[in-house]
Amino acid sequence: MRPVVVFFTLCLSLAAQSGDTPPPPKNGERRGPPGMSGGIRPPGGFEKLTEEERKLMRDAFEKAWKDPKVIEARDQALRANENVRRVLHEAMSKEDAKVAALLEKMKPPFETDDRGFPILPRPDSPDFVKVAEARLGAEMLSMAKPGKQDDSRRLHERIMQQPRMREAFAVLLKTPPGERLESLRKVRDLYKQLVGEEFARFRKAREEGGPPPPKPETK
Repeated sequence: MRPVVVFFTLCLSLAAQSGDTPPPPKNGERRGPPGMSGGIRPPGGFEKLTEEERKLMRDAFEKAWKDPKVIEARDQALRANENVRRVLHEAMSKEDAKVAALLEKMKPPFETDDRGFPILPRPDSPDFVKVAEARLGAEMLSMAKPGKQDDSRRLHERIMQQPRMREAFAVLLKTPPGERLESLRKVRDLYKQLVGEEFARFRKAREEGGPPPPKPETK
């Protein structure tokens, strides 16, 4: 695994568990891990620690993550990774016009972070709600087992069509920009709750011996 990926895997894990949510990014700003959790697994060996030791690690991370030198280093890492991707795409495109067309076809509809997750725009952006929904789907797919992406995509679609979720997004759409981040947190909590209910429904059907509903597939 590349050093940059290893670094961000650790940072994402600790950020997700610390519950830290930074202010929204400025227009055009690419943001690193904090506030971009979504089912991230703890780093290797984290399970060996006691709860007290885990808290010590989270606290140390939160403090170090705000250090100016760390901020500069992680921004440099993100820019370097973006530059590699850009130069690679340019090299592939100039060799074959068909490849260039395919790269353009594969281009995500929204700007993405280092993991391919859509980056949330500012809360006052007209695309905020649309990107938030796309991000939930991307996070669900990132948890899929190999070859089970279609199952995870169908699970996400079922969750998104549930009345409670549609109502939550309708509320988010009408929420003033200054309150949207808090409203989005509630939407994410509801999404996790509904996913949990899907798993519980599957387990109950299996225990009762009836035909099970489609099994939610994650790692």
